[in-house]
Amino acid sequence: MGMAASQARWISLAARKTNVEYEGQQINQARTALANETSALWNQLYNMKVPTAPSTTDFTTTEYSFENGGAVNTIKEIQDADYTDSDGIHYNSYVTYYTRVDEYTGIRNAISNPQVQYVSPTDPSIDPYYMVGTRTLVCLDTVDRDDPSKSSPWGTYKAQLDQIAADWPESQLAKDWVAYRDSGSPATLSNIYFWTDINGDTNYASRTASTPDSLDACVSDPLATLHSYYAKYQSQNKEVSKYAIIEYEAQGRATSIQFEGSSAVFALSASTKTDDAAYQDAMNQYNYDQASYEQKVQDINARTEQIQTEDRTLELRLKALDTEQNALQTEMEAVHKIISKNIESTFKTFES
Repeated sequence: MGMAASQARWISLAARKTNVEYEGQQINQARTALANETSALWNQLYNMKVPTAPSTTDFTTTEYSFENGGAVNTIKEIQDADYTDSDGIHYNSYVTYYTRVDEYTGIRNAISNPQVQYVSPTDPSIDPYYMVGTRTLVCLDTVDRDDPSKSSPWGTYKAQLDQIAADWPESQLAKDWVAYRDSGSPATLSNIYFWTDINGDTNYASRTASTPDSLDACVSDPLATLHSYYAKYQSQNKEVSKYAIIEYEAQGRATSIQFEGSSAVFALSASTKTDDAAYQDAMNQYNYDQASYEQKVQDINARTEQIQTEDRTLELRLKALDTEQNALQTEMEAVHKIISKNIESTFKTFES
């Protein structure tokens, strides 16, 4: 091989070797980037919070109750307190509890398809009247209000209408009754009718009203809803809050309670109560969080596997470049020897 050809070959080999080294550097940088991405994915995985299934104990509370006069009263809340009354009695708790009480209450009836009729008798001596179903109604202004005897129903009617007016102040019935109480004029009573229903309750209704729930409205429209009102004692839960002295046993369970202003001490019964609805909500949230967590783990694992595949491909390419570089290096050394021999033989020619 001539000098010029040898030099050209060496230059070509050197250029190719430089390209191989450059490509190897690019591959190493790409593998470094993949390694950094893998590290970030694993850090993300390690920092993910593993969902924890809820426990029923987290939604179970101890509920206390006590018996008073045969009625069971349930304690809603016990708060720590530091209160001393005027008698020097110290109370360590502020207690809210539910108790059953009978309260006189005004109640509204919504009667669908009431079958209200306005009857005009053919006998002129009989005044027209209203009927609700088979019940004949009486106008309140016809009731004797001056009868002082105990058998007079007027006192009962007054008490019932007072309670209805207190509980349903916006009704036409309440407005008519309050107008009578304020003025004493019986004219407003002519708009109030009453009857006794099958339960023995005295129902009151307005003859006319601005709302479509009066007797006249139901006569005009059989599909209208009639609103009638009555008053009676109803047993219902009432929330009461009082200072109290609560005694506890060594394990922390409350055993007895004494309320402010009373010397009676009631034994406390304890029972556990689980909020099933809240527990189910927590379990639904856990199932959602668990599914989201598993999906994220699958996504990270899939991306990690993809990165590993890319890295193996780059590694194989890098090994191929290393083999090629070694071959180039060997060939360059061989060409370098040829060039050295050419130089040596050339100088020997001139020396002779």
